[in-house]
Amino acid sequence: MFFIHIFLSFASSSAAIVEPMNYYQYTQFQAPLSWEAITSTSLEQALSHCQENFKWQRWNCPSTDFVKRRKNAGTGVIPLDREDVYVAAISMAAIVYTLTKDCANGVIAGCGCTKNALNVPCAHEPAKALEQYEKRFGLGVGAAAHNQRVVGALLKQSLEEECRCKKSSPQGKCLEEQCVSVMKPFEYVAQDLLQMYDDAIQLDTTISNLKIMWQNIPLDSLVYMQDSPNYCEPEASGRWSGTRGRRCTKDNSGSAEERLSCQQLCRVCGYRVRTQHVRMERRCNCKLVWGFRLQCDVCVQLERQYSCY
Repeated sequence: MFFIHIFLSFASSSAAIVEPMNYYQYTQFQAPLSWEAITSTSLEQALSHCQENFKWQRWNCPSTDFVKRRKNAGTGVIPLDREDVYVAAISMAAIVYTLTKDCANGVIAGCGCTKNALNVPCAHEPAKALEQYEKRFGLGVGAAAHNQRVVGALLKQSLEEECRCKKSSPQGKCLEEQCVSVMKPFEYVAQDLLQMYDDAIQLDTTISNLKIMWQNIPLDSLVYMQDSPNYCEPEASGRWSGTRGRRCTKDNSGSAEERLSCQQLCRVCGYRVRTQHVRMERRCNCKLVWGFRLQCDVCVQLERQYSCY
């Protein structure tokens, strides 16, 4: 994908091999998995969730902007806005999540369960994956360090028990089961991060006493430093395209963001809402015919579409 190639252009130069984790036991001989492969897979997952969660908002997580923000967030030089912080957080979460699961599944050499754990799910240990992440990417300073700790704490709390029966009665009732902690699906982590984005706290840079400032910041809140652009207009270098021409919807059955999308994308930015009736063709009246073939009619209907102009 386009964004992955962009990312690899600045990540490949620092690609390294995952250090063997001596707190796991080898399950089989496998070649070590590189950080480049882990990061590429993880960022694909992070971007997908980002674009899904922001598709009805003025900033809709364009792939080029996503990659640029992640690169900038790692420098510790540029003051971060709310979107910078979110991109850094979901990217870190996806990388640590992937590393945690790959280790538990024995994908990475040096990771996995012992042989006597056969038929029992392997425990997920995000705390140990976080150690590896910090060794590889370092711990930021100030706001970046605080946000990394917030994401790390969230991942450690995103565990649930998974159990399997070890011994059953003749009647099929489980007499003994063994349980381990495993990560919840990443969708739950992504939703928690989205809520943290909504609740993020802007640092008051006018306070000279940093100790007092940090005393007022909850340990489970993301922080950012500067206001975001309004994203109504295109960014000069093409990182985002503005909202002119963006589709919106008036479907009352969708999410709150979806229902308010025409207001947020168009009217707030000073644009009007254009209504168009578009001729759509869809397969319909499908049935199985001789030879197990699916035979369908083509139904035509007019669909009302809305966009900003």
